[in-house]
Amino acid sequence: MKFNISKEMAQKILIGVLMSGLVVYSYSQYFLMPTLASIKENKKKIEELSKRVDELERRARKRDKLLAEIAEAEAMWAILKAKLPEQEDLPSILRVIDKIGRKFRLKVQTITPSPISGAELYNEIPFSLAVTGAYHDVAMFLEAVGRLERIFHARDLNLSAGSPTTEAPWTSVSGNLILVTFQYRGS
Repeated sequence: MKFNISKEMAQKILIGVLMSGLVVYSYSQYFLMPTLASIKENKKKIEELSKRVDELERRARKRDKLLAEIAEAEAMWAILKAKLPEQEDLPSILRVIDKIGRKFRLKVQTITPSPISGAELYNEIPFSLAVTGAYHDVAMFLEAVGRLERIFHARDLNLSAGSPTTEAPWTSVSGNLILVTFQYRGS
């Protein structure tokens, strides 16, 4: 099969091919290539933003965990401040000691505040007590003081046999002890 193409027809075909090539070249150069470059750039931005979102989500989870830890630490701090308050509050301490003594039929004969001694973070507030009562009442008094919210520590307990009286027939011991509570000094 032989094609008979005139010179004029060949020129028209050539012009058509060149025009088509020019259109394809122009399309690819001015539309396709910039669009592909934009797509590539946008994919890169999407990857960067995805990484940033992942990082922020990780930090948000960490933040929530830290906030929970802070809340727990603050709750613990409130509990510890109740055990180791920042103020002396001597009248309240004396009332508590007297109330517990009466609860266990212990006669608190004297409560003498001793000089406050300090450590780095806390002060020791000692009280000398002279008590009379039944042996088990003294033990229950010390146990009740030990269960108070505020920290108390008993030391130098000396018990001696006592004699019952008409107003306190259960009295069997007299004792002297030092009861120490603590005050937080702060940092």
